[in-house]
Amino acid sequence: MNDIANVVTRIIIKGETVVTKPDELVIVGRGRSAVVFKLPGEKKVLKVFYPEYVHLAAQEASIYHELDNANYYPILYEEGAGYLVLEYLEGMTLYECLRQGIVITEEIIKKVDQALDYARQKDLNPSDTHLQNVMLLSSGEVRVIDVVRFRQSTICTHWDDLKSVYYAYYQHSYFPKKYPKWVIETIIKLYRHGYIRIKKRM
Repeated sequence: MNDIANVVTRIIIKGETVVTKPDELVIVGRGRSAVVFKLPGEKKVLKVFYPEYVHLAAQEASIYHELDNANYYPILYEEGAGYLVLEYLEGMTLYECLRQGIVITEEIIKKVDQALDYARQKDLNPSDTHLQNVMLLSSGEVRVIDVVRFRQSTICTHWDDLKSVYYAYYQHSYFPKKYPKWVIETIIKLYRHGYIRIKKRM
C-alpha cells in the first residue's frame, strides 16, 4: 500500500457510486464530494473525490496546510490527483451520537467553536460544519473533519444554527438525546429546503 497513487487508479467511481475498489480498502465515510477508505494496517484514511469534484483535492490540501493544527483537525499525510491521505480518527460523528444516544456536552460545542475560531484567525471562512463533519474521538477530543469549503465567500450558518437548537432545546434534561435515522434525515431535509428557520442564532 506504499504507492497510494497506484491504489487510487484501481478505484473506479461513477457519479457517487464506487464501482470497483481493492478488496483491502473498507469504506468508512461518504460525503457530498468524496468517499473515504480505511488504509489497512495504518492509522490513515484515503479520501478519494468523486469525478465531478477531483479539483477539490488540491483545494482542501492547501487549507489543511494553512490550518496545520492536529488539536482541531486531522493530520494531512499526502496529497495527489483527486485524493488525500489523512489521519484515521477513532470515534463517532455528532450525527452518530444522536443516533446512539451519546450525550453531546456543552464542552464539545465549545471545542468546535475553538476549532472554527482558529480557522478564522487563519483568514479562512469555516463553512459546511454540521453533524457529520464533527467527530467526537474515543479519547474525548473533538475534530472538525471536512474543511474543503473553508474558502467560500458566502456566510454559512450551519454551525450557528445547530448551536441555537442545542442551547434552546437539546441541553435541557427533558429533551430526548437519541433519535432514529429517519427523524434526523427528515429534519435535515426540511432545514435544507428552508422549511425550518432559526430566528435567533448563538
